[in-house]
Amino acid sequence: MHTLLINTFKEKTNSILSNLSKIQWVNNYFSGIATIFILHRVHNFELGKLEPNENLKVSPEFLEKFILELHSKHYEFISIDRLYDILINKINVKKQIVFTFDDGYKDNYEIAYKIFKKYNIPFTIYVTTSFSERNGFIWWHVLEDIIINNNEVKLSNGQKFKCITYEEKVDVFMKIRKIIMQHFKGNATELNNILNNYDINWNDRATELFLSKEQIEELSKDPIVTIGAHTVTHPLLVNLTYEEVFSEIYKSKKYLEYLIGREIKHFSFPFGGRHEVGKKEFDIIRKIGFNTTVVASRGNIYSWHRNKLYALNRIILRENFKIDDIGRPNLGLL
Repeated sequence: MHTLLINTFKEKTNSILSNLSKIQWVNNYFSGIATIFILHRVHNFELGKLEPNENLKVSPEFLEKFILELHSKHYEFISIDRLYDILINKINVKKQIVFTFDDGYKDNYEIAYKIFKKYNIPFTIYVTTSFSERNGFIWWHVLEDIIINNNEVKLSNGQKFKCITYEEKVDVFMKIRKIIMQHFKGNATELNNILNNYDINWNDRATELFLSKEQIEELSKDPIVTIGAHTVTHPLLVNLTYEEVFSEIYKSKKYLEYLIGREIKHFSFPFGGRHEVGKKEFDIIRKIGFNTTVVASRGNIYSWHRNKLYALNRIILRENFKIDDIGRPNLGLL
């Protein structure tokens, strides 16, 4: 009964807020001063692949069309450094757009970069450093491969999951994803304890999907590109001790600084939702020292974010995103 009342309240509240967003001054208020978009991949969608991973993509056609539509509505494209300057110097602006990518997928260089370069639009790539070193564990793609190629998945503990239909495969992916998220701390032990019934070549998948060191170096030399840190192994940080979290963040920062020859000023939390990041992680971020840190909580950026530089909201950019949704009041509220 308690859950039903909460859900009913949320539905009614979101309905009211949605109607309010149709009023121009309300829309303008909730739009704040800027919007940070979070992307992972710019790539054509692939038949047979599983929806949770395909949702990490937008198509090249969509991205270019979206950029042109934003431009026609007089949005300004800025870097994360410029947003930082705007916030700390209390500069009065509106309709600023920041594009950010998490993880460091190869198509950020091969496809997205060409689009942003064409229109001279700045963007940020938060790099998971073990992926570029080819010793990271891209388990969500490996898990997808296993599920697609089998009608039954058997975990190391003997637990079995039938997955014949596409719907079953998506369901099994999400169930095993939850198990991995509960245990993965950044090394092979936890994954092998779950998936050791399958022959996995982690290096090959990293080479296929993620930026090389050379590509990161090349991108970093272009003024429109900002390289940020995104940990070493992309773990769920709440699973780790203070010392382990510090190591994940600090080592990724120092590795990238050595690679590109300049200071890394910006960080993105892996996963980064309100249940994945807490006081421990924010304390470490402050100790290490970044100009900004972005999270996965939905919402726009407001002037008062100058006091929350380590928890800047972002909005996920997906293929069906509508520009009018930028100012929706319910973003980040419920």
